[in-house]
Amino acid sequence: MIALQLFAGCLQQLAPYMFLCLYPFRKRLRFPKRKIFLVAAALLLAASLLFSLAGAFLASILPRGPFLRQMVNCLFALVLLLCFFWYLYTVKDLWQKKLFVFSFTATAALLMTSIYNYFDVKNLQSYSWLPYGGTFYLYYLIAELVTLPPCWFLLKYFYLPIEDGLDARESGYLSALSLFLFALLIPGLSLTAPEYLHSNPALIYLFCSLLVITFVVYILFFKLYGLIREKMQSQQEAMQLQHQSELSAEQYRRIQEQIENSRRMRHDLTHHLLAIQSFLADGETGRAAEYLEQYLENTRKYEILRFCGNPVVNMLVSHYDALAKEEEIDFSVRINIPDGLPVQDTDLSVLLGNLLDNAVRAAGHVTEADRFVRLNMICSGKMLAITVDNGFDGHVKRDGERYMSTKEGHQGIGLKSIADISEKYHGGVEFTHEGVEFHASVMVGLE
Repeated sequence: MIALQLFAGCLQQLAPYMFLCLYPFRKRLRFPKRKIFLVAAALLLAASLLFSLAGAFLASILPRGPFLRQMVNCLFALVLLLCFFWYLYTVKDLWQKKLFVFSFTATAALLMTSIYNYFDVKNLQSYSWLPYGGTFYLYYLIAELVTLPPCWFLLKYFYLPIEDGLDARESGYLSALSLFLFALLIPGLSLTAPEYLHSNPALIYLFCSLLVITFVVYILFFKLYGLIREKMQSQQEAMQLQHQSELSAEQYRRIQEQIENSRRMRHDLTHHLLAIQSFLADGETGRAAEYLEQYLENTRKYEILRFCGNPVVNMLVSHYDALAKEEEIDFSVRINIPDGLPVQDTDLSVLLGNLLDNAVRAAGHVTEADRFVRLNMICSGKMLAITVDNGFDGHVKRDGERYMSTKEGHQGIGLKSIADISEKYHGGVEFTHEGVEFHASVMVGLE
């Protein structure tokens, strides 16, 4: 009978909160959802069985009273720790995010159990050595139906909208707050006899108020972070538009120059032909050949190069090829892509424009031996791979593992734009450096 009570109570406490912990990460699980559900169910049953057998054993060797109840609660904490390790392994995400969701859920469960103990203390006195008994199962089910929806609501509508934008440090601060509250409540609630809570109602009110305040702090933090991120995204989009506008203006200027040069060359063509005819009439074939070679050399300067059939890529590469020649940078290109790509022209322009702009700028500030830019673009299967290697001065600026811009007054928006666009198309980015060579690799999905 005792083992059955412990088994049912443990299962009722663990099951809803385990699946609440998994809810925010349902798309980032290590195994298929069906397998996760079956393994979770098996783990819950095994943990509850282990808890019930160990608790019944403790009841057979220890006298009934508050000490036995505390030992059973410690035993439950060990079972919870087992579930926690399985949860950490199952979810594929930052451990700080997993820790926050787990501690947040555990705190809500702890406080709800203590509130139940407070209101049902008369019934618990008949089972003074058990954390469960009497009407626990019915009342606890009612308490879960009341408290679980707000927890789910906070996670879904306040945490999940900003969760993707939280980095390891921000998630660490959030999990530290949640762990602090959990550690604060454990000695006050888990190890305190229900009779003492009932005789000191101010204590339970204090803990309830603390939890409500914490919920409000969570909501304010999530809303504030969301607003800050929206502002940063707006600034990023504005800077991207400005960069795109500047790039388009520069490209328009170069096209105008090419048109003007072509018009001037057509106008001067008659004079050049007359000069060559004069050399040939005088029998000066050598001078005619030399004159013709000079003329052809001048026309090559204004030739519109064709690197590929994609108009956006060809325009951008031509633009930065011309800039590289002006800076005496060795600019090599290898492109093997179809004429049309399932990527928006604006995204492709920002992505490739930022990569080449950073590379050409960096290579323009080093010695002649390191003034190079190598661009490779290739389509493999359903992925577009872009790599850009360039020389630079060897100085980098980082925030953790993330590279930051070394340009004065810049915050690395260009690098962030590259990562965001790659992620938008289910790809990825990698930035590395070796000595005075910087390497950028970008993968873009073409589905």
